[in-house]
Amino acid sequence: MATLTPSEMTILVVDDEEDVVEIISHFLRQEGFNVLTAHDGEAALEQATQNIDLVVLDVMLPGLDGFEVARRLRGRVETEMIPILFLTAKVEEEDQIEGLMAGGDAYLTKPVSPQVILANARAVLRRTGTEESHILTVNDLMIYEDEYRATLSGDDLGLTLTEFELLRYLVRHPRKAFTRQQLLETIWKDAMMVTERTVDAHIKNLREKLGDFAKHIQTVRGVGYRFVEEEPEEEEV
Repeated sequence: MATLTPSEMTILVVDDEEDVVEIISHFLRQEGFNVLTAHDGEAALEQATQNIDLVVLDVMLPGLDGFEVARRLRGRVETEMIPILFLTAKVEEEDQIEGLMAGGDAYLTKPVSPQVILANARAVLRRTGTEESHILTVNDLMIYEDEYRATLSGDDLGLTLTEFELLRYLVRHPRKAFTRQQLLETIWKDAMMVTERTVDAHIKNLREKLGDFAKHIQTVRGVGYRFVEEEPEEEEV
């Protein structure tokens, strides 16, 4: 099977809680994926005929539950090969076994962060030969998106997940200046008790780990921060 980039892929998110669907969908779209949604089992089965590459599937749905949806997907020729990632509050071992026996490729229990959902979705897509592996490269900096790690001149930077997400987001949007509030909404999303000073603290830690390469992360006076690929002459402070 040929590998695809996220922009060429569609993920179906199925959950009866609209806010859950909205959060997951928003995060996946930010990562470049196309997203379809459904809030019950029948709608999920209908949407699954739309050239879906992955289903993120809740178990406790109105009407048909997620286990039955998975079984029916596996029973149809046109949907039998679609990878299924269960995302549910059902935490018992027998539930996990039932989900995998119904045809699930992975089983996550709530609560779980969007980053973990994304990592598992990509892992499932890689196993099924669908998603392309991604490495961002700028000079001696290499960001291994699938592995959530970054190296500089071959040395692992030892980034925290938040530092990694912050660096990756800035590198993905070179020369674009982001306000601290924009970065908060993108990286921390719905985290409670997080202020704009949190962004400054993480930028400071990130710069320390990057050493001389940190000059590529510029402070834009009166705005926030941006990443420049070329060798900057002088940081704007």
